[in-house]
Amino acid sequence: MMHEANVGHANKSYRFVQLSDLHLSNIGAPNPIKLANKRILGYLSWLKRKRTSHQKWILDCALESMQHLDIDYHLITGDLTHIGLEHEFIECRQWLNKLSSVENMIVIPGNHDLYVDTKWAQSFAHWEDLMCDDPTLLPKIKQKTAGQKLEQIYPQVRVRGNVAFIALSSIYPAPWFKATGRINEQQIMRLKFVLKDPALASCFKVLLLHHPVTMTHTTKRKCLLNSDRLRNILQQYPVQIVLHGHGHTSTIDYLENNDIRTPVIGMASSSCTSEKQNQRAEYKLFEITQQKHKFSLTMQDHIFDHKQKQFIASDELQLV
Repeated sequence: MMHEANVGHANKSYRFVQLSDLHLSNIGAPNPIKLANKRILGYLSWLKRKRTSHQKWILDCALESMQHLDIDYHLITGDLTHIGLEHEFIECRQWLNKLSSVENMIVIPGNHDLYVDTKWAQSFAHWEDLMCDDPTLLPKIKQKTAGQKLEQIYPQVRVRGNVAFIALSSIYPAPWFKATGRINEQQIMRLKFVLKDPALASCFKVLLLHHPVTMTHTTKRKCLLNSDRLRNILQQYPVQIVLHGHGHTSTIDYLENNDIRTPVIGMASSSCTSEKQNQRAEYKLFEITQQKHKFSLTMQDHIFDHKQKQFIASDELQLV
């Protein structure tokens, strides 16, 4: 769907933020039947560490910080929940409603949101209007809640002015002790047609997925299994930037393709309590400007300062 860009900024730029790996839900004391599968691992991890290593109040500080930035669009690149229970999806949705309107936000799933195979109606149905931009698609999804698979509805494309946000789903119910991702071949082939669509030729293309497409900071246990297949498609049909989460580390990589150098941006968790370098809670602010047929893109990290209990902006970095 085409929407007009916000041109209220002084330089007629377009601003969007990325948050990731929110882990904002409270698991509480779930029905033991719900834990009689791989979820037991995530539950034990939450009891031991993650209920203190990720804090909702830090995300609320991010909400307050972002109110003053004149943001046009919000991106959430996965892992909003801990183990993908229905009450977690509901709790996350309540927080997302505070973040922005449906028209100005897109949510993609992370591996924690699909710990085990589950019914659509008990999980992603609570976010579906934030995941699917085409209103004609939603009724079809609701008719197939019993067997709906994420890979059937991706890629998702949101066009806002001269910016195209292209979202992939890289998650599946991974085996025990693994957090790997994969993008099935049907989704990759649809992505190919999206990227070569003449309607997007003049757009600044932003590709979103949860798992990183590069292997520089991800172990095999957590990698995107067919990352090479996706990289091959992006070599043929480049995008301007790739954004991901999953690694809980702030990173900058590049995809090299002759004279084209595509930034690949990874994020620390937006709710993390760690004070380690590159792992402190953050959100990223991106700003696109266009002069004639040339785009430029800057990125500014907003990193949580534990002493001041607020997010502090870093210097801007020119990416494109």
